[in-house]
Amino acid sequence: MQIDFKSELGSHLLIGFQGTSFGDQLIYLLREFAVGGIVLFRRNMESIEQLRTLLEEAQAAARETYKRPLWVAIDQEGGTVQRLKPPFTQLPAARDLAAEGPEAVADWTTTCARELRDLGVHINFAPVLDVVPEAETHFLGTRSLGSDPEDVARLGRLWIRTLQENRVSATAKHFPGLGQAQLDPHHHAPVIHWPDVASRERDLIPFRAAIDEGVHCVMTSHSHYPDLDPRWPATLSPIINQQWLRERLGFEGVLCSDDLDMAALNGRFTWADIACQGLLASIDFFLLCQDPDNIEPFAAALWNAVRSRYPLTDAHRKSLRRLERLAQTHYE
Repeated sequence: MQIDFKSELGSHLLIGFQGTSFGDQLIYLLREFAVGGIVLFRRNMESIEQLRTLLEEAQAAARETYKRPLWVAIDQEGGTVQRLKPPFTQLPAARDLAAEGPEAVADWTTTCARELRDLGVHINFAPVLDVVPEAETHFLGTRSLGSDPEDVARLGRLWIRTLQENRVSATAKHFPGLGQAQLDPHHHAPVIHWPDVASRERDLIPFRAAIDEGVHCVMTSHSHYPDLDPRWPATLSPIINQQWLRERLGFEGVLCSDDLDMAALNGRFTWADIACQGLLASIDFFLLCQDPDNIEPFAAALWNAVRSRYPLTDAHRKSLRRLERLAQTHYE
């Protein structure tokens, strides 16, 4: 069956862009690559009305051109990672919320969800479910809910439930866990060795809980976990994402890569490798958030991969069905 890139393969792309209006760059990216959606950053916001106008114009263009809406996603965790400026509510960091307890998590997440929903955001890349050792200085810092996996699981479930009851899809990240990493994948390629099976299982506890809660999305870690896959980092690993996440843990939702522009992947693997392995690993959304020049070569690699290899065509079709199920939760 012939695949039209602009009607199907672009659905897998979630992209960042420059500017605060529906201008030349975003118009070009929508027209040329039929991207599935956009990821918002602080660089895209001047005011609430400006941001609403940007999203309304982008959605109108997508519906007119491709007969489908755009996904709108954001990192609105709180603390150091929140993309919406005042007058949007400025949220406490996850570690501070955990210290205040479940009521604080529910209250602040409700506020966040309502603001995102009213703006037109579908997916929040939160909560962080990485279990970070308390005694260490970690690059995730206050983004983590804590060092006890049961506490992270309990509060993570509440965070997910609150977002999704307010019609914003939550994202459990970064699977299968960044807590043991010593280096930040934004700048390095971390390698994680669990000292034993029990340590690995501790890191998985919050993700198992998130899946039990019905989390809509999971985001991959770019770290390398040789104990599970000696060759590929987690984002590109069918062993980690297909065999572990989907088959063993039972996740049936949408799998998002972390940003492919990060140093942990960008320049270490070819775009062809990333496209092929990502599809085999059952990734549904590929994120390219910082360098628009990377979108064209990745899109070409994705097209060539699906066109030339049947297993990738099959993976693409299965992914489209997962994306359609997610869409039903937002548009029914």
